[in-house]
Parts: sequence; structure tokens; C-alpha cells
Amino acid sequence: MYIRIKKKQEEIIKLAIQKAGTYRKLEKITNIPKSSLYRYEKLEAIPEKRFQGIIKFLGINENRFDLERLEDNWKQILGGKKGVIMKKENGTFSDQLNKAQKKGAKKIKEWHKNMKEKNPKEYYLKQYEKFKKIGGYNQVTKNGEKVRNLMEKETADKLRDLKIKYKYEPLIKTKERWFFPDFLIEDKIILECTAWNGETKAYQLLEKIEHLKSRYKVFVIIPKHLYTKYKILDKHLILGVSQLDLVAQLVERVTVNHDVAGSSPAEVVLTQ
Repeated sequence: MYIRIKKKQEEIIKLAIQKAGTYRKLEKITNIPKSSLYRYEKLEAIPEKRFQGIIKFLGINENRFDLERLEDNWKQILGGKKGVIMKKENGTFSDQLNKAQKKGAKKIKEWHKNMKEKNPKEYYLKQYEKFKKIGGYNQVTKNGEKVRNLMEKETADKLRDLKIKYKYEPLIKTKERWFFPDFLIEDKIILECTAWNGETKAYQLLEKIEHLKSRYKVFVIIPKHLYTKYKILDKHLILGVSQLDLVAQLVERVTVNHDVAGSSPAEVVLTQ
């Protein structure tokens, strides 16, 4: 910590010199180099230990002064500010800032690439945790999970009522791709929930299903009134959370037979 005495610092240093007799004598008494005393007299900040030595020598309580306290790195901060001002004045600041930003962006890009290649599971879990912090997970299910929206909450609560065990947004891998599906049941059935009013989402889900269907049966739960927006997913659609009780039959087949081959989700559920 450093101390700067507002208004009276020069006066205090001169008073200490006067009491000691000379700069050299004050140096011996306080163990403060004469060169430093010169700088303190010119209002440079004083290390707190040296400040305490000076006022102790003078027999003065520090409460008499209006003090400014500075962190130990105040010189580096001041130097940095002065450097920025100089660079702005000579026109190099913007150029150096752009170079620093590009260098930083390159390092971040390299980190993402290395993590994806060497530690993909850890990488996607880290990214998922970051996403959850900003994703607005403000709905709480009967099982105590925080989920993104009301449809996911209603789905989770309905599965619980049906005594169907599920995993919420687990990390899975298929065809060299990593996913966080909304719900995973018996490691064979995936439920995706969406109330997005637009066909773009339907095509995004269709692409996702293409990656998942070799290993999982995939259902997409939507509100009934959005059917025309998602009709390209017809074989995978469940029109409303209320139809989830029909999924229980497929779950029973998975549990008993350990197999869901031979029928699509629509054939097992939607034709009931």
C-alpha cells in the first residue's frame, strides 16, 4: 500500500527535514534514502511503512491528514495509462489494440480446436455449463431440475407421473457428433421439445434426427397448433405433452425386450 498526503505532503516532508536538520540526517533517522525524500517532497506516493516512520518521527497522528491510499501496483497502472495516452497521441494505439485482439482471438480459436480434438467430452461439458449460466433455465421440475421452458417442465413432470426415468440434457455421442438431447430414456429413446413457431427449427431437428436415428428412437414434442410447421417430421411427432402416456408402451417394450426395432415411433405411438 502507498500513501499520498493531499495538499500538505510537501509541507510534512519539509517539516521532517527541518526537525532532523538535513536530508542526510533524516535519511539516517528514518532509513529512507535521500533520493526518495526528494521525490516524496515532489508529491510522489510514499510506501505506507515509510509514511508511518515519518509521522512517528514527527509525533503526528495520521488522522490529521486527508490521505489517498493506493494499491501496490499503482505505478504499473499509472504507467499503463500513460502508455495508452501516448499511443493514442501518436496514432499507434488502435493498430496495437487490433493486433492484440486478433492474437487473443487466434489463441481462443486454437484452444477450442485442441480441446475438441484431444478432450472432446470435457470440452462439450464445459461449453454446456457456460450455456446453462446464460440460457435462462428458470423452470423447476418435480424432480428438482432447472429446465429452459414450460414445455420442458411439463414433459419432465409428465414422465415422472408415468414413472418413466429419464436423463435431462445428457451428453451423448453418435457418428462422431456430440449432442445434448432434451430427454433420454433407457439410453434408447430421445425426446426433443420445441414450441418455436417456424419451419427453420423443423429442418434443424430433421438434420439432428439423421445423426441420431441409427442409435435412438427420436420423438419431437410440439404444440398441436404447430403441426403444419413441423409436418416434415411427421413420423417423429408427438402433438402435445398429453400424448406422452402413449410413449410408456414403447418404454415398456425397450425394458422388456431391450429392442425397439421394427416400428417407427409414429407406428407405436401415434396410431394408438
